[in-house]
Amino acid sequence: MSLIRRGTGRVVGRKVLPWLLLLDLLRETHAHWQDQLTDKERRRLTELLRTSKGRPSNLSDRQRREVRELAGKLDLLALGKRAALTTAGAKVGRKGRR
Repeated sequence: MSLIRRGTGRVVGRKVLPWLLLLDLLRETHAHWQDQLTDKERRRLTELLRTSKGRPSNLSDRQRREVRELAGKLDLLALGKRAALTTAGAKVGRKGRR
């Protein structure tokens, strides 16, 4: 359940809403990560990403292929849809014309 939709009936302050959105997105990303990869795959991908230090050139060709394979299993398009559905109820931005 979204943190935003679960509100207490009060108006959420302008400073709090972006943080609630971020928390919702992080929670959905974590759930997706858990759903898509096994424990072994998550550990291996984390290990490879730490080894690379953000630079693919720090990995061998075999390791790069492994990262691509594991990242492909994450299905980032599905994650985007999942995140969009979670935060769709949140009204962000300014009100329309008065």
